[in-house]
Amino acid sequence: MKAILPTRALGLFLLLGFADLAITAVLHAQGRVTELNPIMRPFIQRSEILFAFVKGITLIAGWIALAWYARYNRDFVRKLSLVASGAYVTIWVVWFMATL
Repeated sequence: MKAILPTRALGLFLLLGFADLAITAVLHAQGRVTELNPIMRPFIQRSEILFAFVKGITLIAGWIALAWYARYNRDFVRKLSLVASGAYVTIWVVWFMATL
């Protein structure tokens, strides 16, 4: 299990990433949000399924790279995952507060 998920922080990052993927795709399909990321925006404008596929691939690629690198520097992967998780939460909170 340690090879697949070397830190709980990486699990948290993946959980937040896939939650973001699902929530964004559903709310966009309902016309309630727009994608803020200019790199991902063209994908979701074309199709929520395409968006989910591309974002899912990027999350999986990131997970594979981080799980591999954790064999050499587990502490770095843990800290990076915590920073990325904090960024996800911060962006969501700022975005939410801006829409009030």
